[in-house]
Amino acid sequence: MPLRSDWSSATCPIAHAADVLADPWVLLILRELFSGRHGFDELRAATGASESVLARRLKTMASAGLITRDGGYSLTATGRATLPLLHAYARFTAATDPDGQWGLTITCGRCGGEARASDWCTTCDAPLDADSTRWSRRSMGGAPFALAGAAS
Repeated sequence: MPLRSDWSSATCPIAHAADVLADPWVLLILRELFSGRHGFDELRAATGASESVLARRLKTMASAGLITRDGGYSLTATGRATLPLLHAYARFTAATDPDGQWGLTITCGRCGGEARASDWCTTCDAPLDADSTRWSRRSMGGAPFALAGAAS
């Protein structure tokens, strides 16, 4: 018995996207790919996923066009387009975490302003994409770093 519904053939764009992107493991894998982890063992260690869970999710993500495998796992243009979704999750957490214990700071790499939106810098009026966004993750030492999901 499946654990959830299959929306892969849904005509609703939100249901169709949720078929792949609503999986928490997929979100964590995306986070790690953007953070610069591209090897299977790196992804497994960073997400805590078992080998079988990670292998299934990577296969699903490749089938959905989010990633490619080329000696490691890399985000495609479609995968890079998920960045605003991750930002929305981080902004939600920041709004519900008054002590800042989970800490992900999103800044614009163009102007250095802290993001107040998920997809657009409200300071310099430019998109927050993988080529221009910096993250500072408490779990990674807190120093700002460029996202690894940028186009090669």
